[in-house]
Amino acid sequence: MMLESSIVIAVTVAIMLLAATILSMVCLRRRSEARHRLSTRVAELQALSDAVSAIAAASLDEDELCRLVYERAAQVVDASDFQLGLFDGSRYVIKLRYRQGVAQPGSQFDLSETGGIVGWLRDHGQPLIVYDFRIEMDNLPAKPRYSSANPPRSAVFVPMVTRDTVIGALAIQSERPNAYTDAHLRMLSIIANQAAAAIQNARALQRERTRARQMELVSEVARSTASLFDLQSLLPRLVQSIQSAFGYYFVGIFLVDELGQIVCSAASHPAVIGKRQRMGEGLVGACIAEGRMIVVDNTSCDGRFIFMPEMPATQSEAVLPLKIGERVIGALDLQSDQLCAFDRDEAHYLEVLSQQVAIAVEDARLYEQSVERQQLEQELNFAREIQTSFLPKVWPQVEGWSVAGKWRAARQVGGDFYDFIALPGSRWGFVIADVADKGVPAALFMALSRTLIRAVAFSGREPDEALARANQLIQADSTSDLFVTMIYAIWDPRAGNMALANAGHNPPLLCRVDGEVSVLRSRGIALGVVDRLLPESVFLELQAGDVLLLYTDGMTDAIDESGEAFGMPRLQAALAQSRHLDAEGIANALLQAVDEFIGDEAAFDDQTLVVLKREV
Repeated sequence: MMLESSIVIAVTVAIMLLAATILSMVCLRRRSEARHRLSTRVAELQALSDAVSAIAAASLDEDELCRLVYERAAQVVDASDFQLGLFDGSRYVIKLRYRQGVAQPGSQFDLSETGGIVGWLRDHGQPLIVYDFRIEMDNLPAKPRYSSANPPRSAVFVPMVTRDTVIGALAIQSERPNAYTDAHLRMLSIIANQAAAAIQNARALQRERTRARQMELVSEVARSTASLFDLQSLLPRLVQSIQSAFGYYFVGIFLVDELGQIVCSAASHPAVIGKRQRMGEGLVGACIAEGRMIVVDNTSCDGRFIFMPEMPATQSEAVLPLKIGERVIGALDLQSDQLCAFDRDEAHYLEVLSQQVAIAVEDARLYEQSVERQQLEQELNFAREIQTSFLPKVWPQVEGWSVAGKWRAARQVGGDFYDFIALPGSRWGFVIADVADKGVPAALFMALSRTLIRAVAFSGREPDEALARANQLIQADSTSDLFVTMIYAIWDPRAGNMALANAGHNPPLLCRVDGEVSVLRSRGIALGVVDRLLPESVFLELQAGDVLLLYTDGMTDAIDESGEAFGMPRLQAALAQSRHLDAEGIANALLQAVDEFIGDEAAFDDQTLVVLKREV
């Protein structure tokens, strides 16, 4: 009995020791497994922390940042089948996609047609884990958009959310069911949210860089405006600066010419330069006609778009009016080979840019016009010097008589002239004339008329015959529509008389010593009007104190600020009042009377006069 008891006790102890050993081994194994799980969890959390930190600290552009998100996500979860896409309006642009660890080409699709699970993520901003598509298909909040012969069995979809806005989505997928757990969803969500913030920051940084580049371009245009005033040099430089700053497919500057047509004055494609189009034609013509910016996201959908073989890849276009005040002088045309290339947020900068381009073009035009005016001014001043040289250098100096002549052009050059011609027998030929025009044409016709009447005068013809012959020569030599009124007189100081003929000119005034002023009217029409001219001669006997005045209509037609003309009565009165002076004094007094009458009003016509007075 005692032996049996001993055996039972021994067996019992052995069993207990074995149980204790097994229990100890189980505890050790469980402890090792827990330690392994904890170590794995710590490693996962450390990898997740490193991923989040790396994404948060990255200062990359959008594409590089998407690449970094994938690389860091792959260290936390199985990213053999991975997708990262961003929303652009109704479009979903897949930036990165991997299939069984192999990179796939990017793509995009329109969510407005059928959003699928990605569209549901965008609309609801909630993550989704699918353990088995075959089992859960009918209970999913949205149907997947798979077109693969071997679709995934399980997946995790998480939205990329920043400031309550879903900007994109991350997805991992597997051909195995139940490949993912809630832990995968949580880790991927953390990465997605951090990626969303980083991408938004990258976009904000890119916008700031773009704005800085845009403002630098505006400054560049301003600098070009300050340093370049030649349109042929300025416009290509503006086109080059804009294209370099923005990288547009095509940049063109179109200007409205003097005929109201639109001309491509500078462009990034040389074959387009010089092409013309009508107002209202095409997007450029519509922009100029309407005076407003036009943006077309898809040129194939706008009937106003004019296809040009030189730019076959154009898909979107923005045209901005070049305006000076309310006046549209042209347009800035920007074209892109991408759809929807022109962000509405950039409209302000584009408008500032177009305003600066308009100012640059207008300043260059004004400068060129100023240079042209200066050149014309110099030429006209030179012409005035030449015309002044035609006038008599000295007046006839005859004892007992005084003679004076005055000429004032309304412009640098004019059509009035007077002349004193020494004739045989101590006689003098007097000429006063007025071409029916102003400026350079009148000055040229005046030079011709002066030359012809001088040539005729030296032939010894009487005044009426001289004017008739001068008319014949003008009709033969001149092809213009100009004509000239003229008085030609022959003065014989020794005999104290004068013979004159009038070809349509203002009638002379004769002021007697007692102050009576008479108008000497005679028949005759202007030279250059008809082929045959028959002027009438008038003969005068001048007594001591008598004054003869020859003048042009610039004297009588001078008007004051109210529009009233100086007129013949005032001229007669001024002549009578100044008759006691010598010829030059009378001439100055008459001009002064006109100046006092018109005040600050500028003379619009030449003023010329000749005064002859018999002193004794």
